[in-house]
Amino acid sequence: MDDKNKEKIENSNEIEKSLDDVKIFSTRDLYLAATLVTNKFFMIGIDYQIEGEKNLPVGYFKFENSDELQQVRQRYTQGILLVEPKSFITNLRSLKAEVMNEYKNPYNG
Repeated sequence: MDDKNKEKIENSNEIEKSLDDVKIFSTRDLYLAATLVTNKFFMIGIDYQIEGEKNLPVGYFKFENSDELQQVRQRYTQGILLVEPKSFITNLRSLKAEVMNEYKNPYNG
């Protein structure tokens, strides 16, 4: 693969990986995404798509997939996962604002 097709990401441990080497978990569930961010999972990025009758942007939040992430997701789905509430609300608002930023930014395209 040539360098033009490799997109580098840098996680919180300062390790670079090619996106080709990373398994991606994507969700449009804003609350799950906020939960994952609150639990310190690294978000790779946000894609958006215009959906619904009102043509509003819906965010697709991308994370590096792992067994640990899937365990947290399962606990979230079962309703047995606890998070710090203030951090969760802050992350929820931040992610929602990021979707709108991606949508309204004239330089994205």
